[in-house]
Amino acid sequence: MHQGFFEKYNIDPLQFDRSGLRWNELESISEHYSSVRKDLEATARYTVDNILSCSLVHSINYRIKDNEHLLEKIIRKCVADPERCITLENYQQEISDLIGVRVLHLFKEDWSGIHEFISRSWELAEAPVAYVRKGDSRRIVDFYQENNCRIEEHPHGYRSVHYLIQSGSGKRSFTVELQVRTLFEEAWGEIDHVVRYPYHRNNELLVRLSSILNRLSGDADELGTYMRYLNHQMQTTEEIHRKEIENKNRLIDSLKESIENLKIDSAEKHTLTSTLNALEAEQANAAREEESFMWLNSFLETDLFKSLSSRINEIVSSADFDPIEVSEEDIEILGNAQGELLQILGNKEKMQKFLEDKHVQTLMNQIGDES
Repeated sequence: MHQGFFEKYNIDPLQFDRSGLRWNELESISEHYSSVRKDLEATARYTVDNILSCSLVHSINYRIKDNEHLLEKIIRKCVADPERCITLENYQQEISDLIGVRVLHLFKEDWSGIHEFISRSWELAEAPVAYVRKGDSRRIVDFYQENNCRIEEHPHGYRSVHYLIQSGSGKRSFTVELQVRTLFEEAWGEIDHVVRYPYHRNNELLVRLSSILNRLSGDADELGTYMRYLNHQMQTTEEIHRKEIENKNRLIDSLKESIENLKIDSAEKHTLTSTLNALEAEQANAAREEESFMWLNSFLETDLFKSLSSRINEIVSSADFDPIEVSEEDIEILGNAQGELLQILGNKEKMQKFLEDKHVQTLMNQIGDES
């Protein structure tokens, strides 16, 4: 029977023999484990119900390790370290993830609140382990350390924070492993686990593809954080702008009321009120103008704009580019021409006459031929 097990899980029988394990001992462990699975299930549900009370948690799932995977893990641990002794009496302490709970959150920064919730709700069996990716900023690493996490750089870029807690719904408690990560980190971890773990860990092509996917998931997390930040900034700006307009409108209404109470003739009152009405209209036009250019700042940050801007700077800075000498008279002529052009653009009739002008049409045809 165990020969088929070795083949299924790609275990070398010789290494198994050298580990000091005996199959009958593993069968005893499996039999005992089956007898406590109901208690493990109850503990898992109790833990999940408690974590779900944290508003920062997006979703959660759990699993109870099945018997075969328990035996596989015991064998792999003992093969890796022949001095290690895992028995019926201590397997529940040696295998700390009999109950595994994955806590998922949307934004990277949500981890801080979840970490505080876990630390406040349970006694931690040991310091949490924050798995980071090579190249993560020092600020991130320091932040984890400031929150009493032990840092481990994962060779394949795995990112997650692992906790070991003691939890239980009754008199008996069990060790529960909590894995806290973002949705994107979970997606990458699941794909990597299905494709590479545990039999293709050293496949170079799969390692490279997994690394690319890992990088994309990290970028997605960072983009999500930026979108949240940008949304917050826009809401803050809109709120400030709204309050400024409300304050100005209240001031205008107050001034109008004061004008009505002044002991001056109606013509003077009308002149003062007209000025305030013009101010109100100017505010409304300014607000509409801001809405018209709502994408401008975003465009200035795009790669396209930065590439064009960089290219223009290269051309202007090159030795082949001769600067144009512009006199004060030229500047005055250009300023007048700009003013006239703006007037034309703002008047449909003037614009139509301008386009119908023979000289303008000739110039436009020449430009078209040259292009």
